[in-house]
Amino acid sequence: MQICSVSVEGFRCLANIGDVPVLPQTVLTGQNEGGKSALLDALNFLLHGTALNERDLTYVGDGGLQESAPDGEAVAPHVRVPQTVVTGAFALNADEQQHFALPERVLIRRRFRPEAGSFLEIRRRVCKDPELRDLGSVKLASLKKLAATHGVEPVGQAHMRGSWEQPLRELAQQMGQLEEWVAADSEVAAAMPSMVYFKGDSVQAPEAVVQSLLNSRLREYTRADEVAKRVADLEGYLAESLTPDINSIREHIAQRCALPSVELDPQVQVRPALVGVELNIVDSHGRRFPLSSAGTGRSRRISLALWESSNDLGQHDATQGPHADVVFVYDEPDTHLDYSHQRRIMALIQLQSSRPNARVIVATHSLNLIDGVDISSVVHLRTHEGQVRAEVLSEDSADVDVRRHLSTIATTLGFRNSVLLHERFFVAVEGVSETSAFPILFRKHAGFPIQSAGICLWAGGSNEGALRFAKFLKEHGRDVAFVVDKDSRTNQKRAFRDDKLREHGFDLTKECLYLGSPNELEDLFTSDDWADTANTLWQPNAEREPWQPGEIEELRAGKFSSQLLSLFKAGSAEGPQNKEDLMVGIAAHLAKDRIPTALTAVFDALINRAQNAGPHLW
Repeated sequence: MQICSVSVEGFRCLANIGDVPVLPQTVLTGQNEGGKSALLDALNFLLHGTALNERDLTYVGDGGLQESAPDGEAVAPHVRVPQTVVTGAFALNADEQQHFALPERVLIRRRFRPEAGSFLEIRRRVCKDPELRDLGSVKLASLKKLAATHGVEPVGQAHMRGSWEQPLRELAQQMGQLEEWVAADSEVAAAMPSMVYFKGDSVQAPEAVVQSLLNSRLREYTRADEVAKRVADLEGYLAESLTPDINSIREHIAQRCALPSVELDPQVQVRPALVGVELNIVDSHGRRFPLSSAGTGRSRRISLALWESSNDLGQHDATQGPHADVVFVYDEPDTHLDYSHQRRIMALIQLQSSRPNARVIVATHSLNLIDGVDISSVVHLRTHEGQVRAEVLSEDSADVDVRRHLSTIATTLGFRNSVLLHERFFVAVEGVSETSAFPILFRKHAGFPIQSAGICLWAGGSNEGALRFAKFLKEHGRDVAFVVDKDSRTNQKRAFRDDKLREHGFDLTKECLYLGSPNELEDLFTSDDWADTANTLWQPNAEREPWQPGEIEELRAGKFSSQLLSLFKAGSAEGPQNKEDLMVGIAAHLAKDRIPTALTAVFDALINRAQNAGPHLW
C-alpha cells in the first residue's frame, strides 16, 4: 500500500490543507513557521498513530474580535477546533485489492478528538444496514441473533461461525450499498506504509534515530505470516488467561445490578515495539561510555551514518517476498551541515527514492536540496490571510507568488558563490546550444536532472578566458571536463583545440569528451529524427511539402548545422532562428530511445566522473 497524497484538517497551523502530493521525491519549502514540520508530524500521525493532545488542535479565532460559527453563534477567541483529521490517498497493488476487496485507490484517515482519542477509518462501499457491515468482528452469539432477525438459516453446522457469517455476508451484498467512512481493521492498519522519520534538530539523540529505524523494521517483521500467527496465538492465550477475571466481573455485575446475564468480551492486541535504545561507545582502550557524554561532533557523525544506513535497513532479499512500502521523512536534514555533507544527503535521497516501494519527503530551506529534484517535485507552503496553503510548483502555475518562487529557484541554478566555492565537478561545453539542450536530453536519459548528479554545466564560449577559468578551477581542487565538437580539435578558430587544451594542462584522454559524426553535435541525430522534429514543431510553409529525410541527408556533405538551420528557417515562418532553437527543439521532441548512443555514453561518463569527484568521507 503506497501513499499518494495527504490532506490535513485542524492540526496545529494547518487548518485545512488538501491533496499535498507524496511523490518518489517530494521537497517541502516555505517560510519559517510555515507548516513544513507540522505536515510531516501529521503524516506520522496518519501512518503510525503517534499520540496527539489538545494542544495539537488548530485555534479558531486569533484572540481578538469575536467570530461567527456557520450556525451564527459567536465563537470565543482561542477556542480550538473539535478534532484533527489527516487523510491519505493510497494506491493498492493487485494482491491487496483482492485481499481487502478494495479498489486500486482508497482513502484512509485518522481522526483525533481529545475526549475520545484517535480512530483509523477507511472510505469504502458498505451495506446500508450498519449491523451487517463488520461481520468479522461480531461474536457467534450475536451472529445468530442477526440471522434470526433477518430470517437467515445457517449453511452448515450451527456451532460453526462460518455457517452463520457466510449467509449474512451474502445478504449484505444483496442489500443497498453506499460510500461510508468505517473503522479500518487491524489488517488494513498493518498494510499501511511504515515511516522512518529523521529530524534535523534530533541529531544530538542518535538513539532516537536507531529506535525509529528498528521500529520500522520490527513492524515489517510482524507482517510475516509465521510471526503474525505467533502473535495471534499469543493474543488468544492472553485473552483466555483473562477468563477467570472476566467471569468474576460478569457475576459481580449481574448480582449487583439484578441482571439475568452479562456478556464481557475483551479485545487483546499485541503490537511489538521498541520502547528504547541504549547506545554506548567503546574507545580504543576498551572503555565503555554513553554517547551522551561523547560530544556533539561525534553525535553528528553517528547520526549522519544512521541516515545512510536507513537505506540498507530498507533493502530486502528478493526471495523474501514483496517489498514493504516505506516513507523516508527528513525534516531539515541539512541543518548546520557543510556543502559536502549536503551532497551526501542528496545522494542518499536519490538512492532511496529510486526504489519502487519508497517515498522520500524532505522539508528544507536549502536551495541546494531543492536544485536536486525536478521542479514538479517541489511543494511550496505559504501563509495567506492566516491560512497555510500548499502550492505545487509547476511552470503553468498562475499564482504570482509561486511563479516568483520558481524564478528564485531558477536563479540559483547559475554560478552562485556557493557553487564556485563548493561544487567539485564542472563541465564546459562550447556554447548555449549545448547548455540548453544537454539538461533536457540528460534528464530523459538518466531520469533525474543534471544538477542532481552533481554536474555543474557551463558554456565556455570556446575562448581563451574559458580555458583560463577552467585551469583556475582545476588548480583549486575542482574536477573539470570538456565536452566539445570533434571539429574543434583542429579548428584554428577554436580555443578548445588539442594544442590549446594541452597548453593549459588538460589531459585529452581523461578530461576531454568529443561529439560528432563526424564533426559536431547536430550531426549525431539521424535525418529521420530531424525531419520528424521539424514537421512536428515547425510547420512547413504552405508552398512546400513536409521535410523528408532524404533532403536532410544531402546536407551532411557540407557544414551540416548551418545548412540545416537555413533549410528550416527558409521553409517555415515558425522555424528556428538560431542553433540554440534548433537543438532545444530536437532535445524536447526526441524520445528517450532515440537519443544517440554516442551522446548517452558521454552522459554516463559524466555521471561516473561526478560520483568520483572529490572526497566522499563524512
